Amino acid sequence: MTNRFTQNSMQKAVPSVWVVDDDEDDQLFIRTAFASISPPISVLTLNDGEELLPKLAEYDELPQLILLDINMPYSNGFDTLKQLRTTSKYATLPVVMLTTSSDESDRQHSLSLGADQFITKPANFNQLIALTQRLARQLQVD
Repeated sequence: MTNRFTQNSMQKAVPSVWVVDDDEDDQLFIRTAFASISPPISVLTLNDGEELLPKLAEYDELPQLILLDINMPYSNGFDTLKQLRTTSKYATLPVVMLTTSSDESDRQHSLSLGADQFITKPANFNQLIALTQRLARQLQVD
């Protein structure tokens, strides 16, 4: 499998992560965690999967990483991921499913739809910082 993290990090000078999650607290914690690492990583937050494709179309440059929650009210993470992977312009965008689920069937389904990783949301902020640092290394921006 091609490493989509590396491909996209070479295309964009300013790192960016898009968080698609309906939980405002999670959005804030993730934004804060990415802002606290060096160099800080800019984060755009969206509240639902149905917002993602129209928002992507507004930008000339694509995000380096999309963090996608599974459980959202209008377009869940599975449906959103399927739309991304079937749209040629977005088919290779790195997508990490970041969810409260630890269910093996959710993990398998996410990976079968083309997610690059499946990660259960950390239990505390220190674990979230460690996760964002690891993701930043994968983006090659540390």
